[in-house]
Amino acid sequence: MAIPGVGAVMEFAERGLGTPIPYDPPLRLVTSGIYRYIANPMQLSCTAVMVGWAAMLRNGWLVVPALLSIAYSAGIASWDEQDDLRQRFGEAWLDYRSKVRNWVPRWRPYHAGPPAVLYIARSCEPCSQIGTWLEAREPLGLKILDAECLPAGSIQRMRYEANDGTPHTEGVRAMGRALEHLSLNWAIAGAALRIPGIWQLVQLLMDASGLGPRLIGDAHCETR
Repeated sequence: MAIPGVGAVMEFAERGLGTPIPYDPPLRLVTSGIYRYIANPMQLSCTAVMVGWAAMLRNGWLVVPALLSIAYSAGIASWDEQDDLRQRFGEAWLDYRSKVRNWVPRWRPYHAGPPAVLYIARSCEPCSQIGTWLEAREPLGLKILDAECLPAGSIQRMRYEANDGTPHTEGVRAMGRALEHLSLNWAIAGAALRIPGIWQLVQLLMDASGLGPRLIGDAHCETR
């Protein structure tokens, strides 16, 4: 229940270059990660966690803070946020909000602008199988290219390059990014996979099992 909220905070820092604190808002409009599916993931997670606590502790009074959170988010916070974002991001914000709602998530992701790019080595059998698996699920806003398209020796792990100029990610985090282009359930799994501490552990286990970095030589370059 808390993963969408945690993922939203990471998006603010990584892609928006800001924080949830009103005095340090993101410099970029954030429509990546969990924001591809819902416009208020932090408020939704907060409410869901409080309702979960109420259910686990069998205490109906704990539902009251959840209701207050909804009232505040749908009222004062929503009014202030929409006015501020409309002024700062204009048409991009209006397009996003016309397609992504508060409280009711989309199943398939929102995407605007050029596609992100995922480089996967065709010459690596396990890697190629991941690419085939992703393609079968028809990712939206993601172009999958052979890692062999890059200069030899310049890539050793799967690489994800966003369309907004932010630094690329590799390995487990790249896979987490790719999952956000599939559907809501995979996007949540991808956000969990990129949480600090978790992605390092998963990467370590993968490296130890023989799926570590490898040099990619020159080969035929093509879109999958």
